[in-house]
Amino acid sequence: MTTNALSEDFVLEPATCVARPLQRGQSLRITDLQGKQVADVIAFVLPELTDRLWPSTTIRLNGTVYFTVGHTLYSELSRPLMKIVEDTCGRHDMLAGSCNAEIDKVRYGVDGHRGCVENFVETIAPWGLTRADVPMSFNVFMNCPVGPDGGWSIVEPASRAGDYITLRAEADILVAISNCPQDLNPCNAGELKPLGISITAA
Repeated sequence: MTTNALSEDFVLEPATCVARPLQRGQSLRITDLQGKQVADVIAFVLPELTDRLWPSTTIRLNGTVYFTVGHTLYSELSRPLMKIVEDTCGRHDMLAGSCNAEIDKVRYGVDGHRGCVENFVETIAPWGLTRADVPMSFNVFMNCPVGPDGGWSIVEPASRAGDYITLRAEADILVAISNCPQDLNPCNAGELKPLGISITAA
């Protein structure tokens, strides 16, 4: 890992999570090191932390459910949080939300299966945030096509080894990234893998 006051570069191991404050103008790059690995991303406006990423607002203001370069992620109060400035994959998800133990119990009949929500709860706790504060996520590299009839499904990611997305902070924010631990559906192509995280100064 390399780091200085405003820059950082490290590997986020499978099924782990990290949170970092970003100043407006800083950039966050998420790299799929081996291919077909999803990162769930949430964000909160600093310093108050009460306004947060809001997918429905983001979809309405961008007019799409498929996000790539030029699109902006918005808060519940319609404040711009992050803008996608680079994207070598072009397929991400804003509809699925994050996996969690409760939905995996309903979907797959398993008990206590850790998901991104549980990761987020632990990671944002030092900022005084709780499970009730966790918003729906932007799911980097997750591939959830919507059919002409409205059908929706989870399929393997389109991302290949080395693909990346770069988001520029449009406000001072707290961002959390969960390296998705989902291994019960095609979300991560059946294998949990590391991600590269780079934070750069404005």
